[in-house]
Amino acid sequence: MKIAFWSNAHEQANVSHNLAAVSVACVIRYPYTVAVMENHLRKDNLGWAYYGCNKSCLLHDVGVNYYEGGGIEGLLRKIYRGNHDQAILKSYLKDIIQDHLYYIPQSGIINSALFDYEFNLNSTILFSMLEEAVDIYFIDTASFNSLSSKSILEDSDLIVVNLCQSKKYIDDFFHNYSSLIPKSVFILGSYSFHSMYTCKRIAHNYGLLPDNITPIPENELFDEACVQGRAVEFITRNYMCVKDNPNNIFIQSIKRATAMIMRRVGFAGTPAGMEFNRCGL
Repeated sequence: MKIAFWSNAHEQANVSHNLAAVSVACVIRYPYTVAVMENHLRKDNLGWAYYGCNKSCLLHDVGVNYYEGGGIEGLLRKIYRGNHDQAILKSYLKDIIQDHLYYIPQSGIINSALFDYEFNLNSTILFSMLEEAVDIYFIDTASFNSLSSKSILEDSDLIVVNLCQSKKYIDDFFHNYSSLIPKSVFILGSYSFHSMYTCKRIAHNYGLLPDNITPIPENELFDEACVQGRAVEFITRNYMCVKDNPNNIFIQSIKRATAMIMRRVGFAGTPAGMEFNRCGL
């Protein structure tokens, strides 16, 4: 199951942090294996949020030649050379939550344009391998016009459109990307409850089903946790927080966003009260 996280205003909508939070909540709440990756190179990538900048390029058990053996760039090169063995893929899946959540790291050894070309060239086989290896894979999809982004959005089972509360970007999406709406759900990232562009108003003005749009407010503590590589720790520690906890509104929004996504792809949840038993957290 391929799910793209995308925005026409990537930074303003907090796409990467939203994806990181949802991915952790997903494996806590649901009995599925999840892999995450990006189709674009960036320094403050998902690896930074999961395990910190000091380890973001440390790739284990795949050799010391990063270009040939480490990171998604090396994996794409091996696929191009005809190596489609599932064992190869597994050597590139870095455990974030053991046996449940995985990340395909980046090495950052080629430029962005070449990476986009090679990703697009080999993505069909890569995604086929992932379909066999995990139940769901999330792709942090570049907002800029790239070959791989276009094909990912066209072929994804679901698109999680991350909107921001700006008329400029809201109008841009509904005027220029309306073809994506039928297979999309919507997150309003960095959500302000004081903005005039509420979920309810956007749903009403643009004809969206209320069940297909939900907010995720900005949380400075979570953003700082991502900078320090503690996204998993933050979500797991606060997942069952009480109502008077300052992180409760944020955590409840992550739970609602995760449930919305999983409902749209037809994946049922575990019985209530079992959330932490699976991951041993």
